Amino acid sequence: MAGNVLGDVEKALDDLSALLDQPAIRQAVGKIPSELKSPVIDGLKSILDVIKKALNDLKANLQSIVNLKELFGTINSLMDAAEGLAPGEKDTLDQVKKVVSTLEDVPGLADIDRILGKLDAIVAKLQGL
Repeated sequence: MAGNVLGDVEKALDDLSALLDQPAIRQAVGKIPSELKSPVIDGLKSILDVIKKALNDLKANLQSIVNLKELFGTINSLMDAAEGLAPGEKDTLDQVKKVVSTLEDVPGLADIDRILGKLDAIVAKLQGL
């Protein structure tokens, strides 16, 4: 899943979850005054909500994305060709390629549901801190 944005998100969620499971981490977080801890926890929950919304949007439109695989391949070919014509636009072209690559690598419904489950589990752990 290297280079795959959704794979990177899932790995980061796994890493965060593993950290939150460590008793030493839980104890250390518990000792932080709430006026410092709350904004961090709330900010993290907000980030997780953004990820969850994006995954739910992806899930809702999954069939459309699957139907566009051939178009994505053509867009990638066009981006490769455009690099030679517009070398000054390489950053823009790379951004488009990254988005297209993410859509091409979109997981199946079960994978999205698995990631959503991890998000919910992390939010529950955060609420317990």
